[in-house]
Amino acid sequence: MKNSRSQHLSRALDGVAIIASILLLISLSLDIVTRRSYILSPGVEELQLVVCMVFVMDFVVQTMTARKPKRFFARNIVLLVVSIPYLNMLHWGGVELPKGLYILLKCLPLVRGGVGIYQLVRLVAPSRVSAILWSYITMIVLLTYLSALVFYAYEEGTNRAIADFSSALWWAGLNVTTVGAPMFAATAVGRVLTVILPGLGMILFPLLTVYVTHLVQLPRKDRRPAR
Repeated sequence: MKNSRSQHLSRALDGVAIIASILLLISLSLDIVTRRSYILSPGVEELQLVVCMVFVMDFVVQTMTARKPKRFFARNIVLLVVSIPYLNMLHWGGVELPKGLYILLKCLPLVRGGVGIYQLVRLVAPSRVSAILWSYITMIVLLTYLSALVFYAYEEGTNRAIADFSSALWWAGLNVTTVGAPMFAATAVGRVLTVILPGLGMILFPLLTVYVTHLVQLPRKDRRPAR
């Protein structure tokens, strides 16, 4: 009975965490794209605190209800690290952060938010086969969008080539497909993303291509007459 209640609580928190992930992605996207200041607006900062607390609670409950709690904790500790509301804690302590570190800490929970959206896609997929396919597509789309968001947060106001968010999105799309963008990064974080993004694209796109090819070939194999 206790295990059943724990599982229900874990599933309920998973659902809340998915909703929180969507809210976080929307609110931070609007804040980064529409505001000229890198400082979070008070409303978004409070929302980020609530979302981060939901993420932490979800992680704790999942760890407690896992078959091997220590193993689950060790494998997923990164999710806990990116869920802690560092920005709010430092703000309460009256600590003033440089622009680069501030942007990093405000964007860090987006990693956990991306995981939540990835989980949502797997849940709504009608079958296991389509779940794998949509998982690849979701990873590529999220990687492109989140990279563009972080790139814009750092480059906006510093890089003249990045006039608006559409420019950053174009930069991310060209780099993840390994085509190469005509815009060059002006910040250290931008340069790091310029190196990492094509590398991840070279990993994800071939996997997606191989999987789609496998799906296309399966019906043909089934139609072949037995010898």
